[in-house]
Amino acid sequence: MSWIKFVLIAVILLAVLVLGVEFSTLHADPVTVNYMLGTATLPLSLVVVCAFAAGAGVATLIGAFVVLPLRWQVARLRQTLSSKEQDLNLLLRKAGREVR
Repeated sequence: MSWIKFVLIAVILLAVLVLGVEFSTLHADPVTVNYMLGTATLPLSLVVVCAFAAGAGVATLIGAFVVLPLRWQVARLRQTLSSKEQDLNLLLRKAGREVR
């Protein structure tokens, strides 16, 4: 199963690489980018790739700040549940009942 996953990821990365090279050769015209600190003339493909990378980075940071606290909460709740189950089993044994 893991080799199928490896091959699938390799094929997807290869397709992205080929599409990226094709895109960069078709869109090599220089464009002027105006930003807060000044202006720059860059190839259109570089501007699009940088904008995509910046968007992916921002989405990753936002996702990390949303997902990580939720994972920590789940871990704490699982520990609490395990502790409560141990307490319940102990009480059932003391009462002489069969533990499930």
